Amino acid sequence: MGFPTILATYRESHSPSMTFKSLLVSAALLCLSSQTTHGFGTPSKPTSTATDINRRRLIQSTAAAILSSPTLPTLAAETTVEEVPLKTITDDLFSISVPQRFFAIRRTVKGDLPDAKTGKGRRGGTIFTAGDMSKAEVVAVERFPTKSLLEEEGIAPTGDLSTFTSIGDSSSIATLIIRRREKDKPGTVNTAVLDKSSVSLSNDGMTLQFTLRQQINVEKPELLMETMGVSELYRTTIAKATLDSRDGNIMAVFASALDQDFNGPDGVALRKVVNSFVAVDQSGLVK
Repeated sequence: MGFPTILATYRESHSPSMTFKSLLVSAALLCLSSQTTHGFGTPSKPTSTATDINRRRLIQSTAAAILSSPTLPTLAAETTVEEVPLKTITDDLFSISVPQRFFAIRRTVKGDLPDAKTGKGRRGGTIFTAGDMSKAEVVAVERFPTKSLLEEEGIAPTGDLSTFTSIGDSSSIATLIIRRREKDKPGTVNTAVLDKSSVSLSNDGMTLQFTLRQQINVEKPELLMETMGVSELYRTTIAKATLDSRDGNIMAVFASALDQDFNGPDGVALRKVVNSFVAVDQSGLVK
């Protein structure tokens, strides 16, 4: 969706009393958010001689660039002033609850859907998108083969890949998932930083959760201060990746918002969105 379309849609759906500057800022932020979504580079040739142990070491080594960053500052304690109402969306592949005010798009066109072998499509691995244009809040569901995640890093996808525990270190896997999302990101967009303290793995090794934070470049801080009351913008994203589909694919949900929204009721709602995400078992359909 181009900037003019976003701007026109946003103007039609919001109060005419809103200043044009505020309108431009909100629409521009949504465009920036959409630009950060989800392309992948060309897979590297896997190392055929790598053992499971070597694979673990390789996975861990790829995490250095992101994990070397200092631990992110702890967000302020969430104070729920009002509860954001949610709506449940059910699909053949997943179910999820999102705020009622969010638009929702399920990708169905063949070219938009990720390829079964590479996990790539015109929109990366994204199969579902929801969001609020007025606040640049976005929820995305992605689906891609576990093997492709490893092959693109030159890691042989051998051995047991049915759980994250058997694949490798949790923080390193989270880093690979972040790297995959960012490969086609515009060069002007800053790298997302993984919060190492946020990484958690379920007891069964099937579900991985983590948080990342990203600074958004601002060309005119003075205009931003005038319209939004801040001179810097940061986006916080909470994510959950799961192997519960049991068909060789990772399904992941990413929910993000600007910090000033994330630190309020909207952040509480986005955590509920991520917690509500369930991948449907597809093992009976695998040929």
